[in-house]
Amino acid sequence: MMLKRYTLQFWLLCLSTLLFFFSFTIIIPELPDYITSLGGGDYKGFTIGFFTISAGLSRPISGKLADLIGRRPVMIFGGLVCVIVSFLYPLFSSVFGFLFLRFIHGMSTGFMPTGTVTYIADIVPSDRRGEAMGLVGVMNNVGLMSGNALSTSIVSYIGVNNLFLLSGFISIFSISIILWMKETLPNPQRLSFNSFRIKLSDFWDNRAKDPAIVMLMSVMVFGTIITLIPDYSVGLGVNNKGLFVSIMTISTVLVRLFTAKFSDKYGRLLSCKIGTSLYLVGCILLMIRQVDFFYVGAVICGLASGINSPSIFAWVVDVAKGKNVGRSIATLFISLEAGITIGAFSSAYIYDNVFSNFTHVFLFLSGVILLAMAYLFFGVSKTKT
Repeated sequence: MMLKRYTLQFWLLCLSTLLFFFSFTIIIPELPDYITSLGGGDYKGFTIGFFTISAGLSRPISGKLADLIGRRPVMIFGGLVCVIVSFLYPLFSSVFGFLFLRFIHGMSTGFMPTGTVTYIADIVPSDRRGEAMGLVGVMNNVGLMSGNALSTSIVSYIGVNNLFLLSGFISIFSISIILWMKETLPNPQRLSFNSFRIKLSDFWDNRAKDPAIVMLMSVMVFGTIITLIPDYSVGLGVNNKGLFVSIMTISTVLVRLFTAKFSDKYGRLLSCKIGTSLYLVGCILLMIRQVDFFYVGAVICGLASGINSPSIFAWVVDVAKGKNVGRSIATLFISLEAGITIGAFSSAYIYDNVFSNFTHVFLFLSGVILLAMAYLFFGVSKTKT
């Protein structure tokens, strides 16, 4: 029955999203070892940090272009960046060159997801918005999970350089699906120099303030996970560096399937309070630095992400009220990238390549999550959420 509730365009978007996230996630578990092999072991935090900084800087442009020239061109450009950079990785063998490509690669996620969410806002009614965001999020998570789970095994067969090339070919498939989709923006304009003139309002849409602040603080946990969990795994004797994210993603997918309409029925704010509280539990478990708590922490963090993320995205589309929705979504994504970046850099600084410091890393994150909870309970504007 769920298939009939959504159009073919929606399901094509889901498939493209799955392939896109798989394409750039498949390389992530190998990045700490790869940059170390280049002589840049002290720059592990930059592999994610530079990526997310670039994504954040490109959000105002992608949001504006999505509202001007259409959703499809924005998604296609994001996919093309992923293709080009993936093919260039094997040719840049210095730390500087690799980090430069990581920065450029970030533009792919600065464009593709912005176009995706604005496309959903066009084709899905408000009473199914939370469910739709959850379903697209499932595709996102399946791509993340499979990429992390398969990365180490694929590298053992084809090597890291061929892994980069594989990432590029998968991105090509993602783009080819978008070419079959219809544009949903009424009367799109032609691209011109004026299209790239960015104002302060393109960086920050105050309508999106509340969900953006919650996003900023909560995703710092994710920034830490994707940056340091490979090292944390090895320190605990878990050889599969992508296993934590795989478990987390399975948990996320399951909770999204069973609670997809929760925020549609009970409100975005209640959903975010529940999800953020679970992040706190996950951080406390990970402070302990034991294998059993490591696995349980992965499950709990997955539940938190599965509840929080679709609720926050539906929340920001709600407050945009159909007007310049690309700008509101860009604001949310800027907060997302800022949170991931801050999480990546701050956690890498606290960790300092000393395993025992992971207790301090997750103690710090617990404090951040407590601030997010305080904002949800006492700081959110008194509007319908």
